[in-house]
Amino acid sequence: MKINDEQRSKNIDAILNGTSEQKIETLSRISSQEVSDALTLPIANLIADNDKGVRNAASQFILSHRSALFATHVVKFVNSDNISVRNLAGELLIMLDSLAVDALIRFEHQNNDDTIKFIVDVLGQIRDPRAALFIMGIISSSENDNVVLACIEAFGNIGYEGAVEVLMLFYDRNELYKPTIVEALGKIGSKEALAFLTSRYPNEDDLTKYSILESLGSLGDIDTFFFLLEQVASVSGTLVLPLVTSISLLKDRFNLDIPYDNRMKNLLMFTMAEGTPEHKKIAFSLVESFNDKEIVCASLNLLGSDYELDELIRTKVFKNAEYIYHEISKLINSNPPTLRHILNLFLATINYTNEFGIKVNVSMLDLKNAVHSVSGLLNHHDEEIRRTSMEILFNLDIESALLFIDSMVNDENAWNRLRLLEILEMVPGNSFDKAIQKLSEDYDEMVRERALYIINSKFNQFTTNS
Repeated sequence: MKINDEQRSKNIDAILNGTSEQKIETLSRISSQEVSDALTLPIANLIADNDKGVRNAASQFILSHRSALFATHVVKFVNSDNISVRNLAGELLIMLDSLAVDALIRFEHQNNDDTIKFIVDVLGQIRDPRAALFIMGIISSSENDNVVLACIEAFGNIGYEGAVEVLMLFYDRNELYKPTIVEALGKIGSKEALAFLTSRYPNEDDLTKYSILESLGSLGDIDTFFFLLEQVASVSGTLVLPLVTSISLLKDRFNLDIPYDNRMKNLLMFTMAEGTPEHKKIAFSLVESFNDKEIVCASLNLLGSDYELDELIRTKVFKNAEYIYHEISKLINSNPPTLRHILNLFLATINYTNEFGIKVNVSMLDLKNAVHSVSGLLNHHDEEIRRTSMEILFNLDIESALLFIDSMVNDENAWNRLRLLEILEMVPGNSFDKAIQKLSEDYDEMVRERALYIINSKFNQFTTNS
């Protein structure tokens, strides 16, 4: 909707001289109107207003009426003494994206290093190739390390291949530059960069090696995959994490196989123990085709930290159900912090194998040890652990569950006793009638009613059958 000169003048006056409420109301009222050039400057100036509500309203208006002219007015705030105003200007320019590039390049930064770095950072976030030559001019003339680092990072974000030679030239100028240059070269992804990084890797310190290994995953080719495999024998500590990650990326990209030996196994075990959730998932996915008992059992200590990782572990355990039967006693006795999750997975595994009639190769000794260890948890301080242990016992061996029925009946948690009744209701015969009878006299009304219901149901069923 177009507005006349008188309305435009009133709007400008309200924005310039009104109260905070009037400024916000005016911006809201004209939000669906065409914005004249005369309005863009006073509206842009509102991002420096003292009132946060006004700043937010102006920011929303600018982003909904995207224009290069708004960017031209906003850019002057990149050298504001007010950090919050400067950061807001940067955020708006990034969200205006390519519309802000010319304004940023033309801005008179007066050779202020802080302002130049800020501009380069914003251009790097926008990632428009038009900024590459401007940044090349900055890096060629600046002697400020922070500005140079900002330029290097921006080249990587933009993916500017024309910067590869310059980055390789800067590589040996300052140790400080190396990790950022490596990361930038990895993002740019040229063959020249790949050859350069692999040649430099052997003689670098661990920090730079970490960056190189990390970059080779996105930058590498099939030869790089085998180069990384050669490092398996010598890499240790935190360098294991980027090595495993890059091997995984190249394996998937080129559909290659991982040679699985003790050295690779040790790296994967380290990664699952020390890596981030993402590292752990990558490591576990690498052994998806290998049925290594030690790794599968070690992964049980990772349960509960990440949903996707839990699902990977669950799938692997279901395919190798006998592993958890063999190890459950040892795991329980070690009292791991993930005990609750381990028990839930053990119960899920038992139910899965029972449901699909999967025969699990478990010795009587393993079964006896499992029953013994699980039964010892019926008095655990955690009510969920007690409840899960109770269910496991009934699924493992009903006769063994009968031996420990008193502990279950006397569980201090009413919901656990209710769950016990649900289980007993499904058990045929009268072996647990005394337990049900005792629960019919429970101090909790819900438990009593449920027990009496089961008793009456059994009586009616007996009468009907008779």
